[in-house]
Amino acid sequence: MIKNQTPGIFTRTGISRFILPVNEYKADSLTLNAKDHKTEAYSFHPIRADDVINPSSLTGEEKDRFADALYQLHSRIFDGVTKARFVSYVIDSPADWTRIRIYKNAENEWIGYCAAHRSEIRIFDRSRVIFRAEAGILREYRGRSKTLWFGFSEAIKYRIRHPLCDLYYLGSFVHPSVLYMFSRYFSEYYPRADAPVPESIRIFMLELANAFHIEDADEPNELVRQVGWITKESREDRCFWQNNSHPVVKFYIKTNPGYVIGNGLLTLVPLTFSNTFFSLIKFINNKLTRRFSKQY
Repeated sequence: MIKNQTPGIFTRTGISRFILPVNEYKADSLTLNAKDHKTEAYSFHPIRADDVINPSSLTGEEKDRFADALYQLHSRIFDGVTKARFVSYVIDSPADWTRIRIYKNAENEWIGYCAAHRSEIRIFDRSRVIFRAEAGILREYRGRSKTLWFGFSEAIKYRIRHPLCDLYYLGSFVHPSVLYMFSRYFSEYYPRADAPVPESIRIFMLELANAFHIEDADEPNELVRQVGWITKESREDRCFWQNNSHPVVKFYIKTNPGYVIGNGLLTLVPLTFSNTFFSLIKFINNKLTRRFSKQY
């Protein structure tokens, strides 16, 4: 883990000390400090603090050190991605806007991250705004939708500021838990277990995949994509998900059995006002329910 032992100084276990003045990084006025899905597969440990980093604000030396530290954390969560590819996806993304949230535990150690990206592109002669994300958190801290909230909060703020834009989230989910988590909060998303993807939506998703260079995995379902990120999980965890009876989890496993070798399921969430704010209500209700259940 990566631990902040003195103000502005981070050390990496077994690696030489380096300066990373996180408190100086500005996430601009859009940053929220919101904190939070529970399955029987995971236990809970407190998540106490986090920082939001704008990679474009870092000097070359700071970015190199930040990349080293973040990739070290990433490698404890995922297999299958080289450092160069990780940096190009997460830190040096060609998106118009990128922010990276670092999650910490009570000892101020880095235990997870979420990189959110926003891009404006033209598809079918219309301007569309697309949010994307890469996220991971150590096993013992999973189960609270923490990483979902960061990207979601940024999308909400963008939707409020730009009420008329075509706004979407596009993901390539490399684990069934992610589709399950999204299904708990969003009423409209594709693909889903209870209905086929409308043809117009399917074509739109494939155009987006081409625009973002998300490679086809050469599988029967063309929404299955070659991502390369393989979630590190115990035999017990993998068994839990592959034998899970929830319809969304069963759908994901059937559609994308190759997630164990790094294939992802292309997923689209239209961030309309209704889909966004009904999801926000569900999220807040879930959080309050959990909080009150702890008190009583």
